[in-house]
Amino acid sequence: MRHRLVLLVLAILLVPTSIAQDNESVVEVTTISLIGQSDLGIEAIAVSPNGEDVVLVGAVGFAHYISAKDPSNEVELNSNEGDTLNHVDWHPQGLTALIVGDGGTMVRYTRDDHSITHVPGSTANLMGHQLNAISWDSSGNWAYIGGDDGLIMRFREDGNGNTEYFPLNGSKLSDVLDLSCHHQMHSICVMTTESDGIAVIDQQHELHWLLGSEGTRWAAVDCPHPERERCYAVGLGQSVGVVEINSNKPSNSYVAVKHVNIGGEFTDVHPRSDGHVLLQTVPFGWIDWDITDGDDGLGLAYPWLDNSDVEDVAMRGETMAGSWSETEETGFAVTSYGRIVYYYPPKATISDNIVSALAPMLVIIAVPGVFLGLLYISSPKLQKMYLNWSKARKSSKRGKN
Repeated sequence: MRHRLVLLVLAILLVPTSIAQDNESVVEVTTISLIGQSDLGIEAIAVSPNGEDVVLVGAVGFAHYISAKDPSNEVELNSNEGDTLNHVDWHPQGLTALIVGDGGTMVRYTRDDHSITHVPGSTANLMGHQLNAISWDSSGNWAYIGGDDGLIMRFREDGNGNTEYFPLNGSKLSDVLDLSCHHQMHSICVMTTESDGIAVIDQQHELHWLLGSEGTRWAAVDCPHPERERCYAVGLGQSVGVVEINSNKPSNSYVAVKHVNIGGEFTDVHPRSDGHVLLQTVPFGWIDWDITDGDDGLGLAYPWLDNSDVEDVAMRGETMAGSWSETEETGFAVTSYGRIVYYYPPKATISDNIVSALAPMLVIIAVPGVFLGLLYISSPKLQKMYLNWSKARKSSKRGKN
């Protein structure tokens, strides 16, 4: 009986929710400008809370400012750093941004004068660490820092310039790759790792690891919509992790993992509109994720820009460092090379294209699923049944050998 129950669970979880027709790009892309004449090695971008300013960071201390509304308005920044800068995040007030990188580098960008200054205490607390991610919580009281070998710390600075750095309990050993905080006052954050899975950081700075996410390299995560207690992670194996946050009891948060049938891999995720996020791909391209579509309400993938439809051969071979939306149908991207790209619908509106021409791409839901994930997490009896079945299966195999 238990064996059949497990098989039934797995069968349900692996049923495709929809099957795609031939992929068709919804947008076209064109180059606006090149920041430099050689590969700049841009690693990450961050858009300010008001959507007006963008900071770019990258190799050998590269830092640059551009206007989100008019990318031709740009300022070359001097970070005074020789190490690669890996990530940047704006303070919720939008006046400053924290930047982290190799060798424990942690600096602050100030919007008013475009200066970059060293963060006090970072050398003593972070030197020698490779820092991959930084994210402010929704209130701007704490910033979380993630790095190699499972490093995860919280940081704050008072009005007198005094700083505090504390490691979080419950961390694991694989590299922390990305962090994103949900923009509500409950200050729940989500982090992704190289192989230990996805974890939720609660209001007391405790980590809660999400069942079913381990074993995948989760490259990025974003919590784009404050009115929805949901974040989106992307990982290898064409994986999309829909993280359902339980703000009242963060330990009951869970992730539903879906796999999208694309010709590449996901590298990042960015908001497009209130109902959509863009899943960034390599080679250069996007998949649109309708966040409320599908029978399970977890979203469906739609073609947005396929690499084969990019006319510029040079652009087609580059990787995206990040993107942001201008309207529901238009937006910008920056490549690691330093190319600023504009995307736009060719003729008909995107809504018309989706309705008339595009079908959802192949999406397969994986462990732990939605209803079944909740059922498994909240049911010690079901967990015990599965563990007993698993042990019995292993014992049976050993007996045959």
